[in-house]
Amino acid sequence: MKNQDKRSLIVRIVAIVLAALMVLSLGTVLFQTVFAADALPVTGSGAHAKTPIFILIGAVVVIAVLVLVPTLRKKK
Repeated sequence: MKNQDKRSLIVRIVAIVLAALMVLSLGTVLFQTVFAADALPVTGSGAHAKTPIFILIGAVVVIAVLVLVPTLRKKK
């Protein structure tokens, strides 16, 4: 295995781990938000409640890209 291939593999693994941690933390935030919604009074707009969902979707897309792109490159 070439040195560049090892480096790109390590970078890809680290990126996948970090994105997975982001997904887990945002999932926890959303889980807590759902169960805490009944306990908190409703004030202001709900615009801030949608932000974790968009970040969660972005993290899932990053994981999908990091996993799918190398497999699609190998098929050519």
